[in-house]
Parts: sequence; structure tokens; C-alpha cells
Amino acid sequence: EKAATVNQSMQKILQQVATPVDEILNDAAWILERYIGHEPNVADRLRQILKHTRDIKQRIREVGETITPEGAHPRYKPKDDRPQLRDKRILVVDSDEAVRRAAHELLGRFGCQVETAHDGGEACLLVKSSLYDAVIVDIRLDDMTGFECFCKLREIYDDLPVILMTGFGYDPNHCIVKARQMGLKSVLYKPFRLDQLVNEVEAAVVTNPNPSE
Repeated sequence: EKAATVNQSMQKILQQVATPVDEILNDAAWILERYIGHEPNVADRLRQILKHTRDIKQRIREVGETITPEGAHPRYKPKDDRPQLRDKRILVVDSDEAVRRAAHELLGRFGCQVETAHDGGEACLLVKSSLYDAVIVDIRLDDMTGFECFCKLREIYDDLPVILMTGFGYDPNHCIVKARQMGLKSVLYKPFRLDQLVNEVEAAVVTNPNPSE
């Protein structure tokens, strides 16, 4: 019972810090883009901010894994039945906060380092400044279509595994068909089914070994 309480507490802490941490990452990446090539010292400081911000969640997770209540043996740790997902950095791009939170909660169970962006512009800035094992992109973004985001991400990193997602198969701009012609391999449907989400992300990260390390 004590171990379960620790588990729930650590999960709640991680869920609560996820959104503000993502906002800091997006803001820092936006500023970094404007200083690269102009103020090297400022750009270096911003890269450190990105690194230290990511460390916050990792430190919380590490503390949770080492805490063992007196008399209890189980420890807080991610599910270990998908070891290939452990520590993989996944970027989720969706304008819906509920979807971003769900991605944090579901993929976080398996030890993924989940980060989120509100739109395609933020996603491109993050991919320029950091390495990701896979990116999940909604086909309906506020600033561009999912296909446009897919193409821009591939321009930045041509081997980046990108998964497009759509609600109930709705795709009026034929983003998925066009992206498949450009090499898209994976599609997700909302609301998420945990097994499908995990299977698609796992299949994506094994084709992209260790970029985030």
C-alpha cells in the first residue's frame, strides 16, 4: 500500500510539472532560434536552459525509482514490458491540451521522455534544437496541416520517424495519403488506444537507434 502511494504521488508530480516544463522548452527554443549565429554566448546559455529543464523531470523520476517506503519492496518505476521505449524522447504535436496530457500520461508509463508542442512551428524549433526518437503530429494544427509539418520536419532531419494522427480517420486535406507517398509509415487514431499507441511508437523508435542519447 505504501509503495502504491509513492507510485501515485510520483506520477502525479510528473503530470503536474509536464505542462510548465514543455512551455519552458518551447519558449527557450523560440528564443534560441533568434540568437543562433548572432550571439553565441546567449545561444549556449539557452541550450543549457533546455538541458537543465529536461533534467527536472528526469530527477523527479530518478527519485521516485529510489524511494522505498519502510517495509515495502516494490519501487516506483516505469513498466518494463517495453524496454525499447525506456528513455526514448518523443515529441507530441497537437493543439488540444487534453491530447498532450494523455500522451504524457500514457507514454510516461513506459519510461518515455515525452515533450509536447502546440503547433508545427513550435515542433520545428524543438527538432532544430534537440534530438528526438520519434515525433507524433496531429493532421489538424493551427498553423499548418499535418502533411506540411511532416515535410518541414523531414527537411530538418530526413531520417526522423514521424507518426501522423487523426481523430476517427477524419482527413479532409488528404494529409495521410500525401505523407505516405513521401515515406510515412505510421498513423494513429484518436482517442488513443494504449496498445496501438505503444506499438506504433515502439516500431518507430527501433528504426531510429539512439538519436536522443
